Amino acid sequence: MAFYLLPWSREKSRMDLMKRNLFEVWKDKELNRFPELNPLREALIRSFGVETSPLAPAYRRYKNKFWEELSFWALPLRVQEDIKEKGLVFSPLFGVIGAGDPIPLYELSWKDTYEGKELKDFWREHLSQLLGKLFEGETVYDFTSTEERGVVSFPEGTRRVLFEYYRGDKRVINTLPHRAYTLRYIVEKDVTLETLHKINFLDYKVKDVREEESCMKVILQSEGKYI
Repeated sequence: MAFYLLPWSREKSRMDLMKRNLFEVWKDKELNRFPELNPLREALIRSFGVETSPLAPAYRRYKNKFWEELSFWALPLRVQEDIKEKGLVFSPLFGVIGAGDPIPLYELSWKDTYEGKELKDFWREHLSQLLGKLFEGETVYDFTSTEERGVVSFPEGTRRVLFEYYRGDKRVINTLPHRAYTLRYIVEKDVTLETLHKINFLDYKVKDVREEESCMKVILQSEGKYI
């Protein structure tokens, strides 16, 4: 199985699509990924005074350029279901959630502290065993940013794929839209590790696929005509 690690967003939409309370929603197994984390999540919710209603799916709550350009609601149903099943987001409040999990509006960051630890370190400790089992022997397409990437360490058996983007010979720094287009292409075209070289969108094409010590790196290059 492949997983898509999707970037957390400090920016949040105030859109509310569910009037239910989060604690009630957690009783529905289909809407509650990783229920073993609920006691920790609830402790943080109560400590930081987070309102648990109303809710919106993560793909509508998060609002940075990745989620805006992904335009989840406009994707074919098959693609939506695949991203909801395999897409994971690291969250300062919830640890790790599915892309379709309902969440409230909250303002926490990775640098906020709980029990004397920054939330990044708090969750890294508590997610280590869970993620180690989840990712062992699996393929992980890593679209996260540096900030939340520090929450997870990958077992040796994980096949991890990272992406770098170049406009001409200059590396692109703000890549959130590029990552969204790459994810869409991978899911829509059923890309595998063997067909990574076929990825293309706008005027981006794969220049190289490199095997590195702990991951596979895909280098995409464009002429800069579009983004």
